[in-house]
Amino acid sequence: MTLRLTLSFVLVMALACTGVSWTLYRALSHELTWRDDITLVNRAEQIRQLLLDGAKAENLPLYFNRMMDTRQDILLIHSPDARSISVNHTGVDPSLLEALPSLNKPDLATIARRDIAGTQLSAVRIAALSYDQPVTITVARLASERQYMLEQYRDNSIMICIIAILLCSALSPLLIRNGLKAIHALSRLTANIDSRGLSQPLDEKTLPIELKPLGSALNIMRQKLDDDFTRLNQFADDLAHELRTPVNILLGHNQVVLNKERTIDEYQQALANNIEELEGLSRLTENILFLARAEHNNILLKKEAVSPAEAIGNLIDFLEYEADEKNITFVTACEGTLQADRILLQRVLLNLLSNAVRYSPENALIHINTWMKNGETVIEVINPGAELEAPDKLFNRFWRGDNARHSSGYGLGLSMVKAIMELHGGSADYRFADGEHIFSLRFPA
Repeated sequence: MTLRLTLSFVLVMALACTGVSWTLYRALSHELTWRDDITLVNRAEQIRQLLLDGAKAENLPLYFNRMMDTRQDILLIHSPDARSISVNHTGVDPSLLEALPSLNKPDLATIARRDIAGTQLSAVRIAALSYDQPVTITVARLASERQYMLEQYRDNSIMICIIAILLCSALSPLLIRNGLKAIHALSRLTANIDSRGLSQPLDEKTLPIELKPLGSALNIMRQKLDDDFTRLNQFADDLAHELRTPVNILLGHNQVVLNKERTIDEYQQALANNIEELEGLSRLTENILFLARAEHNNILLKKEAVSPAEAIGNLIDFLEYEADEKNITFVTACEGTLQADRILLQRVLLNLLSNAVRYSPENALIHINTWMKNGETVIEVINPGAELEAPDKLFNRFWRGDNARHSSGYGLGLSMVKAIMELHGGSADYRFADGEHIFSLRFPA
């Protein structure tokens, strides 16, 4: 990470230095060129004005030497009746300037430019009068000093950029490592945490502002892990408690049978009792595996359009004998269809209806209603009974109320109802009102 950040910083520094240096170089070049052009035009106008004021052409080199830099400036004066005057110490061939057109009033746009051995030559040619005689004045400048200045600036800029990049390469790893100390400290704290320390959150106030979101996320993760460990420990305790009873029953039955010789019928009865307990253990194991798979969304739903009225009617027929023993009557008001896994829906309804029959008093009425609300399909199972002491634990694994301790089962039915509804993207709710238990199943649209 340090290497990647260092390379990124060096790349950014190189791009920034290159961009800044190139921009400043171009700006300086344009500024110097503009200044030279202004000087060139002004000097040409001044020389023409001197001729108009009565100065002799042969005296112009004296004025020219005072106004211009003879090392890079050129002055050519041509007259049809007099000899030509030339001031040229640059080594440029004057014939290169003879083809320039004569202008009455030069400006920046009329300056002619030519490249001489890699150096720019700027020139302007104007027509003037000397003692009423026409003359042609050519003023030129070879930008040797400008080019030298730009080359020096370019070399210095490159040197400064190289030094800046090298300093960035050397200092970036140190600064990055110093900045990552907080991450290393946070990593050590996270690595040293065990299940006993999950309940103690990290102190986010000691973290830099950039790491506070990470610290907050770690605290949320720690809280979730702590909750998971708590549930896992509770589940292990409950499972051990539930398994102990059938295992002790099996052990006791077998010990009693082996105390003395038995008849064949007695051995068969003992084996039948063992098979009954083992079948209960098998159902318990299957239910636990189902809940574990449901929590991890590892169950493939085969959703289809299901009629609640049909599914509930089949289950009422299945529970008819058990209900007749307590003279219980089912009252249904079901309509419409819903999207659900048919087998799992039957499992949910069977758990609710069998509980309603088991824990309702004799001559009771059990109501099953369905309706649509806000795009959801709601199924309610209502049966009379005594109020529960801890309704908030109703959907917990292995939890059974005091009135259910004497009945068969392991307390997994309602937890499976909740898990199946969550697989469907819905929910299972419970409330007690007016002496009745009301279980609500909500299926999404």
